Amino acid sequence: MTDIKGNLRRHTLERRDLVSPEEAHRAAEAVARQGAALVERLAQGGRPIVAAYWPIRSEVNTRPLIEALCAKGFRVALPVMTAVRRPLLFRAFEPGDELEKGPFGLSEPPVEKPEVEPEILFAPLAAFDRRGYRLGYGGGIYDATLAGLRAKRPVVAIGLAYSLQEAASIPTEPHDQRLDGFVTERETISCL
Repeated sequence: MTDIKGNLRRHTLERRDLVSPEEAHRAAEAVARQGAALVERLAQGGRPIVAAYWPIRSEVNTRPLIEALCAKGFRVALPVMTAVRRPLLFRAFEPGDELEKGPFGLSEPPVEKPEVEPEILFAPLAAFDRRGYRLGYGGGIYDATLAGLRAKRPVVAIGLAYSLQEAASIPTEPHDQRLDGFVTERETISCL
C-alpha cells in the first residue's frame, strides 16, 4: 500500500508543481470565492470557527480564502503542528497577525494566540477522489486531527486542491478520515 500511495503522491505533486504563477493566482481567487460561499452555506447564519492552513510549496494559496472569510466575519484559525501522526492544535488568526516558524518549519500563530477548535476545516492534500478520500503528505496528521475532533462533535472537513490533483481512486487504510467535500478552481465537490 505504501508504494501505491507513494507513487500516486509523487505523480500528483509533480503535476501540481507545474502550475504556472498565473494559473495559481487565478485558482486561489476561484477557491477563495467558492470556499467562502461554501462556509456561508454550511454556517446557516452562524459564525463557526474555520480552520485553514498557511500554504507551503505549490499548494493552493489559501491567503485569499482566509481574507474572504475574515471579511465576512468568520473566525479563522491556523494549525500548529506538535508531532508527526499527532493531532494538530489550532490557534486564532486574522490577516496581519504575525506568524512564527514552528518546530517543523511551518508558519504558525504564536503561543500567545488563543487555542480554538474548528467546526469547519480546510485541509491540504496531494491527491483526492470523489468518494471523499484525500492522500496527504504521509504523516497522518490530518487523519489524527479529524479523528480527535470528530470524537468530540461533528466537524466538516473540506480538501483544497487544483483539479489536476483528482485521482480515480485513493487507496485507503482504516485510519483514513473521509472528507465531506473538496474545492478546486473549477468546482465544489460534495461527498456527503
